[in-house]
Amino acid sequence: MAQPERPADFRLPMQERPLFEDEEVLSLQSRALAYLAADVPVHLRGPAGMGKTTLALRIAERLGRPVSFLTGDRWLTREDLVGREIGRSSRQTVDAYVSRVRRTETQERSDWRDAILADAMRLGHTLVYDEFTRAPPHANAVLLPVLEERVLVFHDARAGRQRLEAHPDFRMLLTSNPHEYVGVEHPPDALIDRVVTFDLDDMSAETECGIVAARTGLDSTMAAQLVALVRSLRRILPGTPASLRTALLLGRLLAAQKVRVDARDSRFVQICVDVLRSRSMCGSIQAEGFETALKTALDGLRGGDTSSCETAIQVAS
Repeated sequence: MAQPERPADFRLPMQERPLFEDEEVLSLQSRALAYLAADVPVHLRGPAGMGKTTLALRIAERLGRPVSFLTGDRWLTREDLVGREIGRSSRQTVDAYVSRVRRTETQERSDWRDAILADAMRLGHTLVYDEFTRAPPHANAVLLPVLEERVLVFHDARAGRQRLEAHPDFRMLLTSNPHEYVGVEHPPDALIDRVVTFDLDDMSAETECGIVAARTGLDSTMAAQLVALVRSLRRILPGTPASLRTALLLGRLLAAQKVRVDARDSRFVQICVDVLRSRSMCGSIQAEGFETALKTALDGLRGGDTSSCETAIQVAS
């Protein structure tokens, strides 16, 4: 049987992806590490842009083992998790020991390659399965014995064995969006019962500010203003997908262009319009509604002086 390749280690260099850590974040990490140490998988659930993936990778790194990374999607299959046949090998033996007697024997076998889940379990990696609820339920069904008994069951005889018991160091972290998101499957209760779930949709404004400052290099005041702006827009336009990720994007653009958070600065307003318009104008929300909402949110940054905000938005639009 062909030897499965060792998956490449996935590393998240601390200096390249800084993560703000306050008491709230450190407490969550500490509890997650304690549960993982007890062989209990951890599930981080929350809206898009809340930093679930970065947090999961940071927790995985702190376990001190190589990290394997997988992102779920609707095309994912059981074979993508477990493994598949990659070809066939044959061997022919010719026996001519007895004179004038020739015997030929041909043997064929399947060449099997383990996929990422099987590799991580065999090698003792920490597997981060990102957005796992975007994969079909029939693909994720293989996780049930893995999460409960730490055993992977092979239903394909070509794998050459029926089961694989996890390495003692194997651990697993899952992330997901709420099931009401488009393209997200509702996870089965049997799976959720096997993990500890942390909901990240109620992260405090102070923590979000710290994350924006750490990831963008902006000072704490500007970071707080961006978080307040995005939260205000989300409150004014319920259902808008503006999130922590939106604040991070705004922060990176402001830092790169050396623009300060100032509702009177047409450059800042233009960046806000470019980033926020597509996230806010959905469904029945039209351009006028977006402009009104953005003006109201910007007004909150400068104490209610609306004249220059309105002019700047009109120019940017």
